[in-house]
Amino acid sequence: MIVTTSNGGWWRRISWLWLALLVPALLFSNGRWQHAIGALALPFFARLFVLSQPVVRGLLILLSLQIGAYLLMWWEVIPAPGILYYIIAAAYGLCYFLPFVVDRIAAGRITGFISTLVLPLSWYLVEILIQWFTPYGSWSSAGYTQMGHGLLTPLAAWVGVSGVAFVTVWIASAGVWLITATAPAKRRIFVITLWAGSLVVLLWLVRAPLGNDSPTVDAIGVAAITPSNQATLAVSRAVMEARMAGNYDDATLTRLKTVVAGLNDELLVRSRAAAQGGARLVVWSETAGRVLNSEEDQLIARGQELAREEGVYLFMGIGVLHPGSQPPLENKVIAITPSGETAWEYLKARPIVGSEAPFLPPGHNKLPTLSTPFGRIGLVICHDLDFADFVAQAGRKEVELLLAPSADWPVIADLHAKMGIMRAVENGFWLLRPAHDGLSVIASPQGQVTHSAYDADLEQRVFTGQIPVMRTRTPYPYVRPYLPWVAVILWLGLLVLARRD
Repeated sequence: MIVTTSNGGWWRRISWLWLALLVPALLFSNGRWQHAIGALALPFFARLFVLSQPVVRGLLILLSLQIGAYLLMWWEVIPAPGILYYIIAAAYGLCYFLPFVVDRIAAGRITGFISTLVLPLSWYLVEILIQWFTPYGSWSSAGYTQMGHGLLTPLAAWVGVSGVAFVTVWIASAGVWLITATAPAKRRIFVITLWAGSLVVLLWLVRAPLGNDSPTVDAIGVAAITPSNQATLAVSRAVMEARMAGNYDDATLTRLKTVVAGLNDELLVRSRAAAQGGARLVVWSETAGRVLNSEEDQLIARGQELAREEGVYLFMGIGVLHPGSQPPLENKVIAITPSGETAWEYLKARPIVGSEAPFLPPGHNKLPTLSTPFGRIGLVICHDLDFADFVAQAGRKEVELLLAPSADWPVIADLHAKMGIMRAVENGFWLLRPAHDGLSVIASPQGQVTHSAYDADLEQRVFTGQIPVMRTRTPYPYVRPYLPWVAVILWLGLLVLARRD
């Protein structure tokens, strides 16, 4: 019988080297400094260190390091105030510590290469539970770390971002098995070679598209409009001063109307210029426009006039101010057709808990779509895009182009853009994501970024590009509900094996 690990071995004698390598791996494994190599190195060095230590000591050291690292690497990424940030970051660190506890207890009791599945399956299930039961969706998934090189990205079309995380952790777990197993070296190398070859073949197969649901079409011109920081700050100051004063008298409302009028005039002028420059679809970033609720209809009418005169589809991202009311703001997008008709209004479905939820009413849990001559368009707003289950509606509704007006801050710009691109791969649509103070992108269903620009670098805050609107068939939107149950069955099977062995 082949046992998974030995009671001795050279790798045990250098336990503290694994610990030294684990520290930087933790910091680069996720969050603001995430890197693909860091995400692989974390489970590799953590597993080696824990296996080389007595159970309790190894796990306690790992727990303290992991919580400390999570407090650092999510700083200014998680938008939670004061002590709430420390609670959330520490909770994430604890959650991602649990897979190592299960692995340390169970994997050593299972014979053979199959023991390497304990850690990645445990990790996968933790990610799924986090996405089900926390208000931040898929933010902490290790799968996003692999977007940079793109080797594992195609797997997302079949198993989603958490499936990519599973494979990432499995690679690390298999590497540890190669070092620690007591089977003859030739046998270990043969098993790893066979497994790695199978993984390469799988990756090659999933790169082949299942086919396009859309006929070949000419690319259409698109433009994304983001507001200038000067105009946005003027509105924010006026709103804050009114709130601090505690009243909304005529003078206060008049000043608010003046500053929001300047902001909206600027957006409409640049939208018209973009349409005259060839854009057939114009979309504003999240709450790019601001308007008092008493004047919302007038602003929409101006957008309808622009769309009708220029013959464009216009998606107006606006924040509707409700002075003196609770909640005080609506975060919505108005979809207007070239005929000047309003197709629908969409309220942000998932306001950010902690920073937005107290001020915004949530919308319905339904992703809107609009059929156009150049394809079916869907839309979500910013944080909505972080929820794989919510955006899977776009895949099932055969959306060909998803619009995701957003607003970010520099620390999260790259990470948040990658998260949106992963949704495109999972569901097979083109993505247009205009991001105020972030990274605006156009990405294909294969995750290839065809256009990108940081908002601060854009002249006149106008992001333009060409999109050949068509979708790629992907299984993920349909199999997504069943994948966690498959993982649970496999995980329980491994625990049964651990008890028997």
